[in-house]
Amino acid sequence: MTNLMLVNDIDFRELVFLSGASAETDTFKVSLAFKKGHKDILRKTRSVIKSCSPQFAERNFTLCHENNNLQNGKPQPFYRMTRDGWMMLVMGFTGDEAVRLKEAFINAFNWMTDVITNNIRTMEQERNEVILEFMKEKDVASMSGRLLNRWGRIKKPQLLNQIAEIEERGQLLLPSIE
Repeated sequence: MTNLMLVNDIDFRELVFLSGASAETDTFKVSLAFKKGHKDILRKTRSVIKSCSPQFAERNFTLCHENNNLQNGKPQPFYRMTRDGWMMLVMGFTGDEAVRLKEAFINAFNWMTDVITNNIRTMEQERNEVILEFMKEKDVASMSGRLLNRWGRIKKPQLLNQIAEIEERGQLLLPSIE
């Protein structure tokens, strides 16, 4: 593990995850990082969702459920959230520890965004290289097809006729043995 992944002894790679093509976190990760009960983070998240616009809430918070082994498989609610949702949630958290954790989360979101961006660039470059090779091979195949067609319809019959004529002339020149 490199020091770049640590901010005040927090491995920020553990704070976010890849969701489709974006970085997200959830209320479980927030409660662990901030050392608060998950119920408290859920309550705060619901309060934030009620306070912000429905459009913002819909874009940045997703209610999910996970089977809770401690409660006989009863579904446990939690929220997944984008960077903006996370910022709205933790803006009110105060104190030196909260600032330190906010910095770690910001670094985690930035790191995941860089990973996503680099992967997209790499995939686009790889895709472009394969498309270029495909186009070249298609041209070669097309040219080969035209040449094969020309060979079968024109050249092959011409050359076979010429060979046959030469062989026929050769037969006439051979003295007969009787």
